[in-house]
Amino acid sequence: MPTWSPSFSPVFLLPEPLALAPIPHPGTHPGCRLPCRRHPMPPAPPVLSTSCRPAWWDLARTAVIRLLDREADGPVAPARSQPGRGNTKAPSESDGTLSTDASWAKAWNEERGTDKANLPRSRASSDAANGSPAASWVDRIVPLPPGPAPVPPHRLLLLVRLAASLVSPDTVDRLLSPGALTLLEGVPVDDLDGTRDLLEFVLPASCTISSNSRIVAEVPDLVVIRPTLADGRISDYALREYRRDVVAALQAPAPILILQPPAAALPEGLPDVGMTRIPYAPLDQDMVLALLHFSHSGEHDLDEAALRAALPPDAVLAGLEPLSLALALRAPTAIAIATRLAAIAAPAPHDAGSAPSLDSFAGDAPALRAARQMVADLRAWRAGQIGWNEFLRSLLLYGPPGSGKTCLARAIGTSAGVTVVSATFGHWQAAGHLGDMLRDMRRSFAEARTKAPTVLIIDEIDSVGSREDRDSQNPSYRRQVVNAFLTELDGITQQEGVIVIGTCNDPNAIDPAVLRPGRIDRRVEMPLPDSAALQGILRHHLPDWPEPDLLRLARSAVGLSAAEVDAAIRQTRADARVHGRALLPDDLRIVFAPTLDDGDAYRVALHECGHALLCAALRLGPVHRIALGRKGGGMTHVDHIPGSASLSRLRDEIAQLLAGRAAETVVLGTVSSGAGGGRTSDLARATALATGIHIRFGLGTFGPLWLGEADKALLSDPDTRGLIRGELGAAEARARTILVANREILEGMARALLAVREMDAEAVRPWLERVRHGPAEGESDPGHSERPRDSDDIAPG
Repeated sequence: MPTWSPSFSPVFLLPEPLALAPIPHPGTHPGCRLPCRRHPMPPAPPVLSTSCRPAWWDLARTAVIRLLDREADGPVAPARSQPGRGNTKAPSESDGTLSTDASWAKAWNEERGTDKANLPRSRASSDAANGSPAASWVDRIVPLPPGPAPVPPHRLLLLVRLAASLVSPDTVDRLLSPGALTLLEGVPVDDLDGTRDLLEFVLPASCTISSNSRIVAEVPDLVVIRPTLADGRISDYALREYRRDVVAALQAPAPILILQPPAAALPEGLPDVGMTRIPYAPLDQDMVLALLHFSHSGEHDLDEAALRAALPPDAVLAGLEPLSLALALRAPTAIAIATRLAAIAAPAPHDAGSAPSLDSFAGDAPALRAARQMVADLRAWRAGQIGWNEFLRSLLLYGPPGSGKTCLARAIGTSAGVTVVSATFGHWQAAGHLGDMLRDMRRSFAEARTKAPTVLIIDEIDSVGSREDRDSQNPSYRRQVVNAFLTELDGITQQEGVIVIGTCNDPNAIDPAVLRPGRIDRRVEMPLPDSAALQGILRHHLPDWPEPDLLRLARSAVGLSAAEVDAAIRQTRADARVHGRALLPDDLRIVFAPTLDDGDAYRVALHECGHALLCAALRLGPVHRIALGRKGGGMTHVDHIPGSASLSRLRDEIAQLLAGRAAETVVLGTVSSGAGGGRTSDLARATALATGIHIRFGLGTFGPLWLGEADKALLSDPDTRGLIRGELGAAEARARTILVANREILEGMARALLAVREMDAEAVRPWLERVRHGPAEGESDPGHSERPRDSDDIAPG
């Protein structure tokens, strides 16, 4: 049996306000916090000082002492149990299961000259007085057992997290109240069994626990429901049984505690009314310090300030993987554990793939402005300056592949100092059939909730699909996916601390219900980066290069995506290493050189400037950027002014979409295929608007007749096709008329764009301020008449 030794200094767990006061005792050595007649023991500084102990400290302390006493005493007397599987009884003094012979407690009592009244106590005594397992706790002055704790650190930490989730005995009282239904959300799959086993140490000693929700001879004090594991995972059968257990438990009178892992869902249709949701507490510094306090109470150097300084921040601790945590807890001393945790959590050395903060992004694009505002609001919320409902908490970033959407989303989390949880529809769908996919989806959302505050990034969010999709393939599957995703989005909005950022290429493919405010608060286009953004990307990768070199390279790289620039830098670095030298600006200048000859590039410049001029002439909105692409394309970005969907407005928009073709015709006499392509091309969008005028919007030849949405089928009809073609021809002719009147501006602006490859709002404004406004649609416009012209009158191309 171990005896007291001067080689350690047990830390006392004292109720306030005695935490820092020595216990008076005859023969106590000066300054010694332990009543000791045999050995002088130097004091040990408290790991969690009285002033900064978290609210859950007392509950965790009591639970850990009960667990340590159980483990130190070895096998305990059989607990009273309910008939049926999985029933246990928490230890109590009255039935001998909380032994008074534990070596550490016996030695302490011998030193104090006291009896078992000074041992850690549960609610047993007050239970007897009040006749209820939900009576108040009895707090006693008790020391921790000396030396290393006889319980593995990961088990102690699991108990601390459970206590931190429940916070206080008051929560336990409510959990055990008649008819209570409590959901402990986000319990990791690996922690399910351990959490169930450790519940007895946070519940009253007389509390009976049952895991059998269906057949019991006596009503237990608490029914605990959790999915069962097979080979470390939850099977589909286990999920079905889990839901059946919940339904069965609801039909019994006992209080219910549901341990809800991320991969499981409650029975469909179960309302929240009467249910208490408790998030599973994410790991933080206080929990680690409490663990070290309990597991390393024999060390002299448990210095809270030093340990806090060594530990990584809360947001990083919350994101640690179980294996990383297990590795850190194997360190021999408290400071070694803290140091190892910091080393594991340390970011990888800076490289091209590391996620920058928003400070690394240059420019003032709308997406960047939205990101900066979100970070500022999130910081203000964390500081308590604004409420959770006072700012936008979800964002959709959409644009072409490689434009840096995911990188910007990660930078939001980095700059706000919160955990980032990444998910993609592709990974969810790769999990297997529908049930597997929905399980992985729920796991990602639950992970974000348990690690709050977090930024949850959902890539490829357009893969959710739409219930309005006319495709007849698997409509039931699509409907179930959308409905499940909507449920998760709605659930995440009920909890503070989770920012949702979706990224996609095609927002039009997303179900409208997903995009409504409250689920997705804001949608921002993120086109290919402009020269300012490219300069910031280059500066991030090449911080030692002179700014003039970075500026020239950025202008040359306009039209490339962020991913393409990243790949180009890696490739040129590799080539330079092969030749035994450092990367030079000329290496990148060669890679970034335009691939079009001057003639083709001028055509593209005319095309894009045509779009811009029509925006100004028809007052459709300010142009904030024009740029030339790398492989023949270009881009014109307009902040469209909201307007009524009148016939004249729709025809203005069609004319603007066809102005690129019109500009090529006016200056070069021919058109290219640049306006065509996929369903987001100029021709596709113009055709969709023209078709809508006549067969959906009630503004065309057929009057108020609605002919459906089968555009392909309708356009196969020669008469309808001729009608739509005439509408498009009239709009293109109208655009040509306006451009002819502004030809000098068109050509001068195109040459200026060709020289710099990109023009922002400031560079565009002087040109567009000179544009003569076009006539209102249908007024004194030789390019348009009340009826669409015959197909013979349509301009070539």
